[in-house]
Amino acid sequence: MITKEADYAIRTVLFLAGSGEAQVVSTADMAESMNIPYRFLRKIVRKLADENIVKSARGKGGGVSLIKKKEELSLLQILELFDPKSVNLNSCHMDESCCDRTQVCNIHSKMATVQTLMKNQLKDITFDQLI
Repeated sequence: MITKEADYAIRTVLFLAGSGEAQVVSTADMAESMNIPYRFLRKIVRKLADENIVKSARGKGGGVSLIKKKEELSLLQILELFDPKSVNLNSCHMDESCCDRTQVCNIHSKMATVQTLMKNQLKDITFDQLI
């Protein structure tokens, strides 16, 4: 299950991707339009800006715009940035040292296959496809 933060981040990127190339949108307008608490949205925008996914400018004429191309930005990238646990089926797929049975576990390799399939599917879903 993905967190609220990841859900809001996906909706934010989708909103910006649908707003047009380099279109600057105010965070207040986005927050109101998408029913996301303003302070929460600012935190999300900051994180997206730190990863060079969006550009953010404060003040008059400021706002947020998508700088990464929507056809190059995947659902997996956003999920891994905001909620890495949501794209992992089990903790041993994130860190094999957390389980001493990894080498002898009958299910580990099968779950690893499912894990890889899921991540590949999420990587193939880009924001231009979601608009």
